[in-house]
Amino acid sequence: MDGKMAYLNNQINLFKKSFKLDKKRFFSVIIFDSLFILVSYIALSLCGAWLNSSASKIGGLDLITLTENAVNELAALKSFYYGLIVCSILLIIFLFLAWSFFQGFIWNTILKKKFDLSYFKKFLLLNLACIPISIILFFIAIICIEFFNLIFLFFSTSGLNTSLVMFILLVLFTFVFLPILLYLINFISVLYFYFTKKKKISYSFKNTFDIAVKKIHLLYIPYLMMSLVFVLLSVITIPLNILPTWLTSLFLLIFLIFYAAWVRFYIAVIIAKSERIHHKI
Repeated sequence: MDGKMAYLNNQINLFKKSFKLDKKRFFSVIIFDSLFILVSYIALSLCGAWLNSSASKIGGLDLITLTENAVNELAALKSFYYGLIVCSILLIIFLFLAWSFFQGFIWNTILKKKFDLSYFKKFLLLNLACIPISIILFFIAIICIEFFNLIFLFFSTSGLNTSLVMFILLVLFTFVFLPILLYLINFISVLYFYFTKKKKISYSFKNTFDIAVKKIHLLYIPYLMMSLVFVLLSVITIPLNILPTWLTSLFLLIFLIFYAAWVRFYIAVIIAKSERIHHKI
């Protein structure tokens, strides 16, 4: 019992420590996140504008009643599809490079390390290695969401009091579903933490497995804390619904960027502490 209380008190202290941030580094992370979102938005907008422009040129193509210009029309259609493929590939490559660039800056800022070309090259390789893991985590997250939807449907049709149903769902969402989802979303962040620490890919995977998988029970309370903060922010932002949709969306995006920045600093704190506990076991 004393050990459990000591662990709980330690987690509470770590939670408090996560808010004692270096403001300069914290706002640097927010700026890097905002720049990534802006750059991604511009790239997606340009790609979308090109696709709309190209699609409008072949919008009147009728494959049933082709005229003598059939060859030219089919060539235009073929050119459009080739362009779509090339544009999609270039967009994916650009977003991958942008993600790696800004995430590299973010984690070097959090851990007070230096971002350089050598780091960036290895970080690109790490992110390539993370693609299969990200796909697996994505499908696990989808399964969790579908499972929660089934639970929601079950309680919604159970005939129980509406207030009781909403309370049960809120408890399940806050204490079970959301911590699991946050764990899946931030699993790659643990890899980034270890990679930035030593700049070694094998070291990153080994230590991430040791801490985030083998010692996963040590991470429940921290992810529960993240969940509680997220729910609290969600409640605080409810009054924003009276504002115009675009303004509400902007404020929610700002809240989300601030929350994501804090989460990464918190992860750095809890992983560093969990690592020390792991080495003692």
